[in-house]
Amino acid sequence: MTPTDEQWYLVKTKPLNENRVSTRLAGAGFEVCFPKIRKKTRGKGVFEKRPFFPTYLFVRFSLEQFRLIRYTHGVARVVSFGLEPQSVEESIIEAVRARMDDEGVVHLLRKPAEWQEGQRVSIADGPFAGLDAIFVEELPDRERVVLLLDAVSRFRVTVPKDSLQR
Repeated sequence: MTPTDEQWYLVKTKPLNENRVSTRLAGAGFEVCFPKIRKKTRGKGVFEKRPFFPTYLFVRFSLEQFRLIRYTHGVARVVSFGLEPQSVEESIIEAVRARMDDEGVVHLLRKPAEWQEGQRVSIADGPFAGLDAIFVEELPDRERVVLLLDAVSRFRVTVPKDSLQR
């Protein structure tokens, strides 16, 4: 690789400077990948665009342009390991861009619910192994679930999710 070869690099901005730095670098002719996500604001029910990776942007440049990037107003540093900035593989940028819409908003693929409320399940292992139950909810840690045990007049228990079977 020669210093004139352009590659993608991860640029860390100062807090809340992602938009300014992105605009400055794009205006200077650099290719910038600035993914955003829609977040619901507290109490207002309104969605606003926020950085997907707060304080980070992907910028395509050559090593000859490193100082120009590094000293752009609002840039904290270019992510480096040792003395040279660490490049980001093109495939990573392509994967991020594949999920971005025209506004730069990333749309995450939601995994369909594995278990549905009211679904009958069997517990495969643990202290309740062999018992049938009714699925109630998945807990926020996404590793445990709440079940109603039929055997004990609908007793509510929490078990690891991977201990269930259909």
